[in-house]
Amino acid sequence: MAAKLDPKLKYDQALEQLQEIVNLLERKEINIDDLAGKVKQAKLLVDFCREKLDSTEEEINKIISPNEGEEKPF
Repeated sequence: MAAKLDPKLKYDQALEQLQEIVNLLERKEINIDDLAGKVKQAKLLVDFCREKLDSTEEEINKIISPNEGEEKPF
């Protein structure tokens, strides 16, 4: 069964969940039986955050330069 993220997940929540997993890994508090699942969850969260950052950057670029490539009227 593939793990999925909550469709209502926000960037800040994903980042917080990812930080919790990283903290568990750093403190070596993850049971070996749960390790693969936590790594898969972390990968999903990293991918989600990257996508969110990329789409936000794209949206901001459109706002800043909505007519890039077009001639500006005088």
